[in-house]
Amino acid sequence: MPARAKAALLCWIAALAQGVSRAAINRRVVRQLSAMSDRDLKDIGLVRQDVLDSHALLLEGDASSFLIGRRAERRRGSRRVAAGHWPPRRD
Repeated sequence: MPARAKAALLCWIAALAQGVSRAAINRRVVRQLSAMSDRDLKDIGLVRQDVLDSHALLLEGDASSFLIGRRAERRRGSRRVAAGHWPPRRD
């Protein structure tokens, strides 16, 4: 087998192993979050629906990045204060 083909094969195997490892990490994270209470999820900036939505990404995407994005999206939305309403009221 030529050296170039061998190198390409090794790169492909490494990428496959990395993908399998990442998928295992995602499954473990989603499983741990699923076991948490709604209050615990709220403490880290997530809601139950975020965890349920991340189940769909386990095979085709990165559930961890998805959850981090949801949390960041929620944080940005909660920090907006309408003009003339400073300081924000906590009702």
